[in-house]
Amino acid sequence: MALFDKKEKKPELPVPPAYNPNMMSSPAMPAPTPNNFPNMNMTENNPNIPTNPFDKLPKMEMNNNLAPLPSENKLNNKDHTELMTEDIEKITESIISEKWGKLSSELKNMMEWKNELSKQLDSYKKKVEDLDNKLAQTQTAMIGKVDEYNKSIGDVNVEIQAMGKVFEKLIPEFTNNVKELSEIVKKHK
Repeated sequence: MALFDKKEKKPELPVPPAYNPNMMSSPAMPAPTPNNFPNMNMTENNPNIPTNPFDKLPKMEMNNNLAPLPSENKLNNKDHTELMTEDIEKITESIISEKWGKLSSELKNMMEWKNELSKQLDSYKKKVEDLDNKLAQTQTAMIGKVDEYNKSIGDVNVEIQAMGKVFEKLIPEFTNNVKELSEIVKKHK
């Protein structure tokens, strides 16, 4: 199903020519021989044209012992099938290479993305470790301060208790002295 009503583009495959048995029965053209060619000696007509140096070489007889060229009537259905198979293989290879190229480029992009994420993840891990270390240092410092405050409060508590004991001893004497002074003041008035 195409997204947003767009049709997918499909590559068109080449269509091999249809098999026509009548084409196979057409007469083959004869191979050229020295007897088929007209005599084209240009040097006789025009003396200004230099002669061909190959004309002075000894002449060799042309024998038709060479293998005949394959003609269309010798092609059979097997050759036609082989040609179609080769075309299909070429098309398949081109499609696979195109898809492989796309896949390899996407894999390359994914590997780059993975490497970038790995770098970022390592950076975040380092930051978290740094935060853990700072938090541990802060916690240790706070515990140290609390211990100091605890000692200070303990010292203050001891001093307050000592002052309480001192006041316990001084207050009765102080009140007695105040009474004596107030009596002396009353007498002098």
